[in-house]
Amino acid sequence: MGFPNQGALHADTGTPGDGYLFQRVDVLVYPSDDRFEESDRGWILRREISLFEGYLWRHSLRRLSVEVRVNIVHRRPGRGEFRNYGDRFGFLLDRSPEVEADLRALGVTASPLLLLYDPPPDCPNRIAGRTFFEGSHSSIPLSPRYFLQSGFDRPLHLVMAHEYIHQIDLAFSRLHHPSGFLDPDGAGQEGYPPCIDAGGGDRSLRTVLQFDRSCGPVDWELLSPAYGTWISR
Repeated sequence: MGFPNQGALHADTGTPGDGYLFQRVDVLVYPSDDRFEESDRGWILRREISLFEGYLWRHSLRRLSVEVRVNIVHRRPGRGEFRNYGDRFGFLLDRSPEVEADLRALGVTASPLLLLYDPPPDCPNRIAGRTFFEGSHSSIPLSPRYFLQSGFDRPLHLVMAHEYIHQIDLAFSRLHHPSGFLDPDGAGQEGYPPCIDAGGGDRSLRTVLQFDRSCGPVDWELLSPAYGTWISR
């Protein structure tokens, strides 16, 4: 869902708000359950996607509005569609020829792209997700932990936000503005700007959405029109 114009001032800072970047994010979901949409897991996923949209809007100080387009794909990816990162990281779904065919059939042609899926039994995963820079997409296995206790103990929307932010970091670099956005994995390391919360996780993501390497505000307009549309207030 997108967020409409909500006034000319940022409630968090009181500074004039001159616009925001509007971007569509495509999410393909590969569930193992043919009735996934009607299940509790399907409901939790829809809630987490809504929280993902709101998280980016809120913590970018209303500078970034995303509208998620969700497609449930009832096709079980085969073992050959996964990258094997060994015993440490396990398997992650790639943009295989079969996934590329799914994207074409759905009319998905641009990034950002998130692939969410139930891992096959013979393709175990050991990390929350990974962003593939050469493919401009993120791969997130739907581990059982994201649905325990109705999904509140391990919020999936934070994993989605983390991997999505890696794609945004890549977009700034591709447009020759590598200092315009920061890699959230570097928070707390030597030489990282002091305006980025060093606590990691959610705390760091919130500030990465606000500050660039010089601790000035992220210039989201730089991503338009290649990675979204700039909307003036």
